[in-house]
Amino acid sequence: MADRTHNEIENSRNGRHSDRLVYEFNLQDCEERANLSFDNFTETLTQQLVQQINSNPSIVNDIDIIFRYTSEGSVWTVNGKWWAHAIHDFAKKYNIPFSNITFISASATIKETYNRWHKLHAPKDDKINCKYENFGFWLYGKKKRYYDHLRYTQEAPTHLRTHKYNCFNRNMLPHRQKFMLSMWEKGLIDIKNTFTSFHYYKDVDTKSQYNVPNDLLEILPLQCDIKGDWQTAFDTLFKVIDWTGEDGGDWNKVGDYRYIYENCYFTVTTESAECFGLADQFEDKELNNYFREFHREMFITEKTTRPMLNLHPQIIYCCTGTLEHLKKLGYQTFSNYWNEDYDNEENPEIKVSMITDVIKELQNKSIEELHEMYWDMMPILKHNQSLLINQ
Repeated sequence: MADRTHNEIENSRNGRHSDRLVYEFNLQDCEERANLSFDNFTETLTQQLVQQINSNPSIVNDIDIIFRYTSEGSVWTVNGKWWAHAIHDFAKKYNIPFSNITFISASATIKETYNRWHKLHAPKDDKINCKYENFGFWLYGKKKRYYDHLRYTQEAPTHLRTHKYNCFNRNMLPHRQKFMLSMWEKGLIDIKNTFTSFHYYKDVDTKSQYNVPNDLLEILPLQCDIKGDWQTAFDTLFKVIDWTGEDGGDWNKVGDYRYIYENCYFTVTTESAECFGLADQFEDKELNNYFREFHREMFITEKTTRPMLNLHPQIIYCCTGTLEHLKKLGYQTFSNYWNEDYDNEENPEIKVSMITDVIKELQNKSIEELHEMYWDMMPILKHNQSLLINQ
């Protein structure tokens, strides 16, 4: 069902003065949202609109259509092809001007990815509009719905901490499996001195492109504060917190994580990007080859902003250019303390190796050295926290 509204405000911003109708479709309403079998939302969600177009074809020039999908993930397919094909087919079938269609994603690189796809697969078509909305930043702002109930580190405790860093990996996406193997090969998986989890379940997460050694399989899944089988871990992490009410905020996004952040010195963030700049995403080689030419994905979720909220420095394993993106938003990073050249690296294998080299360098430091470094960073940490909550 479309959310049909008059677009007077948006039109005034765009310099238009006509009273256009906006049809907004939330792709969360699709019944099937698996990466390899996503509903053709241009058919299943637009039936009412299509009826109106068939009754009066001329309305296509006076409507704006928004397809919104701001959940994590932009690599999904409709009928075996990236979803942009379906939108282009829909526009041409009903003679809808491409400029009247907007796709809203939570990926900061959605426009660049679409432009690369367009050049390769639809160069003779006009372009739709692509916009980016991010939930990771608005979760913790003072003017947002959760702030009054949030529990976070406002002043860092001065005691020596028990652990060196935290690195949590519940959903073992392909790039996290690649990261886990790199950590294992370099002898960096240390459950005694770090808070580390890899919720890898052999019956769920086995992928042909990653050969997990038997000696590692014997200790998986590695679990820290959240334990149990796949479903139990999922239910625990995403349990709705009572005080969020109808907003439905879950523990993962707005829980109190001070017991972690105040007992270690930095965070290793493996973001939720299903990005071909980090790892192939499918078992199908042809599909990987198809996506690899154009697809890049940059999600800035609570995994990045929650450490900022809790005065924590971090190493971020995500799409190339993530740190640069944060800097453009005003955030400061930590190149004075460790090598951040990994952010510029395009080769997935080199990138993950560079990141684990940084972790190894920091892991070799004593608690006392990390303590001194942490307090030297405090102006950066305070700046990032202030920027985040005062946005």
